[in-house]
Amino acid sequence: MKRFRWILFASYCVFILYYTILSRTPGIPRADLRFMWAYREMLAGHPNWKKDVIQNLQNILFFIPFGCLLPAKRWWIVLIVIVLFSTLIEGVQYFGGFGLCELDDVICNTLGAMIGMWLWLGIIKIKGKINEA
Repeated sequence: MKRFRWILFASYCVFILYYTILSRTPGIPRADLRFMWAYREMLAGHPNWKKDVIQNLQNILFFIPFGCLLPAKRWWIVLIVIVLFSTLIEGVQYFGGFGLCELDDVICNTLGAMIGMWLWLGIIKIKGKINEA
């Protein structure tokens, strides 16, 4: 089972890399490193705030499987791996001009992976209680 989970995790990482980098056409490097800028625009009434907030929610949802599939038993391992992986993606996006490099993306991706890990641990805990009954 552990081997299968590693295969699924590696496959999902390849999918993420394809979706966030390889499927895009290179352009001009761009970055926005303001902390939670989309939410500040929402509070200020910016006309595009809904699109920006939806994109952040999509980033969270997109990385939930990452946290579920990463075969790690400690939360801090998941945290370190997702921060490094997400920072790598954002760095490649910036230096290759494959999209907007955003601090918010790293934060949302990390949050999604952590939610995924907590969901997975909850499922394992529930499964253990069901098997005991």
